[in-house]
Amino acid sequence: MQCEEKQSHRAKVPRWLMKFILSQVQEQLNNQRIFLALLEPMAPSEWCLIWIPIIHPGVELPYQGERSPHGYMKACTTTLSTLTGYNERTIEGWFYGKPYHYSVGILLRCFHLIFQLQQKLKNSHPMSNMK
Repeated sequence: MQCEEKQSHRAKVPRWLMKFILSQVQEQLNNQRIFLALLEPMAPSEWCLIWIPIIHPGVELPYQGERSPHGYMKACTTTLSTLTGYNERTIEGWFYGKPYHYSVGILLRCFHLIFQLQQKLKNSHPMSNMK
C-alpha cells in the first residue's frame, strides 16, 4: 500500500522562471533569495484566510478543526474563480484535497503581493482617497 503524500506546491517554480530570475540578479545572492521567496507558491486556503476578511468583511473566518461558517466557502470560491478563471466547483475541490496546478499557487502569491502593495500605497497616501 502506498503512503499518501500531502499535496505540496512549495518547491515547484517553473525552470524557465527560475533561470530568468537567476539571470536577472546574477551574482547578487541576497536578491536571488528575495525573488525566490516572493515566488513561493501560496495555497488557496492560506490566501483565503488572509484576504477574504478584507474583500468580504461580513464573512466569518473558520476556526481550525471546525466546519466553515456560512458564506465562507462561497466567498472563497467566488473570489478565487474571479482571480484565476477556474470554475467554482473546481476551486471548492482544492479545499478538500483535489490537486491544482502549481501555477495557481504562484498566481495567488502574486495577487497576495499586489494586494499588499495596494494596501500599503493606500495607507501611505491618505489624501489620495479624498477626491
